[in-house]
Amino acid sequence: MIEYKDRKTALVPLFTDNGVEIYELPGAGEYEWVEELRGVFSTWTPLGGRDHSIRQWWFPNAADALYQYGSPLLSTMDSEGVNRVTVALSDTFSRSHLAVSVRDLDQRDEIGFTVKTASEHALLRVDRRPVDYCDAISEAGEWMRSFLKDGQVPVPDNAELPLYSSWYNFHQEPEQYLLEKELELAGRIGFKTFILDDGWQFEGENTGAYQKCGEWELAKDKFPDFKGFCDRVHGFGIKILMWFAVPFVGFDSPEYVRLKDKMAFDNPPFGAGVLDIRYPDIRAHILGILERYVREYGIDGLKLDFIDAFNMDVDHIPPYNDEMDVRTLDGAAVLLMDEIYAKMTAINKDFMFEFRQNYIGADIVNRCNMLRVGDCAADPITNRVGITALRLVNGGTAIHSDMLLWGKCESVLNCQRQLLNILFSVPQISVRLTEIPEEQLELVRRFVKYWTENRRVLLHGKFRAYHPESNYTVMTAETEDKKITVLHCEPLFTPAGKNEDIFNDTAYDYLVPSTDERFNYEIYDLYGNKTGSGVYGKERRLGVPRGGMLRITV
Repeated sequence: MIEYKDRKTALVPLFTDNGVEIYELPGAGEYEWVEELRGVFSTWTPLGGRDHSIRQWWFPNAADALYQYGSPLLSTMDSEGVNRVTVALSDTFSRSHLAVSVRDLDQRDEIGFTVKTASEHALLRVDRRPVDYCDAISEAGEWMRSFLKDGQVPVPDNAELPLYSSWYNFHQEPEQYLLEKELELAGRIGFKTFILDDGWQFEGENTGAYQKCGEWELAKDKFPDFKGFCDRVHGFGIKILMWFAVPFVGFDSPEYVRLKDKMAFDNPPFGAGVLDIRYPDIRAHILGILERYVREYGIDGLKLDFIDAFNMDVDHIPPYNDEMDVRTLDGAAVLLMDEIYAKMTAINKDFMFEFRQNYIGADIVNRCNMLRVGDCAADPITNRVGITALRLVNGGTAIHSDMLLWGKCESVLNCQRQLLNILFSVPQISVRLTEIPEEQLELVRRFVKYWTENRRVLLHGKFRAYHPESNYTVMTAETEDKKITVLHCEPLFTPAGKNEDIFNDTAYDYLVPSTDERFNYEIYDLYGNKTGSGVYGKERRLGVPRGGMLRITV
């Protein structure tokens, strides 16, 4: 029984179908109910990362959400990955808090659920079907997207193609001529999209913060001929996105003095103020800067960063006044994203927009077509965990990995392991291709070729991520005619009965079929070179090198 605590009333389902119940929430406030403490092995939230723990009543596992942060969805599952209870709200704009915890204090063998929402018109979906947790979460995400007023935005082809980023390899010191050499090589390898990240907008060395943001003028010491740079990059067959820290005006920028009276608040750790976008002229100011770069230089997309910094939960937000046209930063963020999306797609219908964790809700994601894992440099496990979360909730959007980073001294095997952990996303690479050893470069070249050839399966096949409690030790994507699998932990696998590529990302130099049935196979090393073939009989194991691949053909 779901109780509306504010009115001490019980809710009756609006709709019930085979284990799924829909409730109409009668108003903002807090709702709670309990389920049997039976079969719950782990929990899942969209921004939970590597934490799938079951928590107690005094520190519940929770999903906090609002327009520019998170998504109102949480799930519990058993030890086999079968859904126990998955909860979602239809309103992904209003502030909400979904929580689950063991009610050990009550000693009633119960696990408790709490939903708090600021929405006056939300629907609550409770799914108790014994289905794979991936299906329960994906269908909840699809249900939330069904309330979008204008449907899901289209995804241009280039949003689903390998991407080269200047972030980790240049940080705030990108340089025109070095990048031209990098991108000429990247284009030959098969990269089709490029993000010019932070640092292009101020002269000098890396500051590590944003105190020089605000004017958004090109640094002449880094890009003496930006129009020529854009033309040459386009000539390599590569589209260009530019990075902007949308909310920030740095303390060292002359714009900070000019706009100081229209700041929502200061953010000292970032060295910048946050613009108060409740003012229509401030939104117009931001939009004008972005439009100028699109029209003058023909850039093909925008990486809009730090949208989650528009946050009302700080002290001393200025009160609403008559010059503003919306009362909250949340509401103003909606207007700003709508205005940017409308303006840019009017210029170019295939314009690309990259957002990243943590602004991942259905409403705001409907203003982007590329959604990236949050920064996790050189951390392959966090990357695959983030990819999985984004894919499960945000189907239909091009899900991108965080940019890969490794050192020139890194082993080829460890480079390959990073690549295998992002296989089921659009790969972003941020290493200097002209400087890495030849064996690393060849690895990237072979990976991009394989990924591009198998993009349909990897991005649009039925996706599964097994064992969430262990951060997804087996991941698969499958179409009617092919399956691709990555084993991240144990070498045991069950053949799918169709053409299948199985990658060995384990600590073993062999794989073990869990069948006595015969099948034809080929073995490849981590570069994609064929090293053997045969017909499997009843061998206990097949010698597949670490980072390599077993191909089963039927």
